[in-house]
Amino acid sequence: MSSRQGSGSSEKRQFWRLAVETWRDSGLPIRQFCAAEGLSEAAFYFWRRQLSPTAAAPPDGPGDTPSPFIEIAIPEDPATALELVLTSGNVLRIGGAVDAGALNRVLAALHEAGLC
Repeated sequence: MSSRQGSGSSEKRQFWRLAVETWRDSGLPIRQFCAAEGLSEAAFYFWRRQLSPTAAAPPDGPGDTPSPFIEIAIPEDPATALELVLTSGNVLRIGGAVDAGALNRVLAALHEAGLC
């Protein structure tokens, strides 16, 4: 895959659609894929978000704004860890022994800082 991006917005969108599809098929972590392809990670995350089916979805009703939080269940097994990829592109790895209150405080702080 060439890292040359088209100049038109349609060409750029097509380029990034192909890049995201190629990444999905590669099985590589985003960081490794972007390094191998000469792509900016920030641009990759931006376009992956733009091209997602939910990116164009309107809010549920007039005046509604989508919530930045998704409710999750914390696994009971202490050996199970969580990995969250934030909208900023940062990865948050959380050990399985974290309690729900601590996780909520971390997520609230990340949201307040504009990182998710």
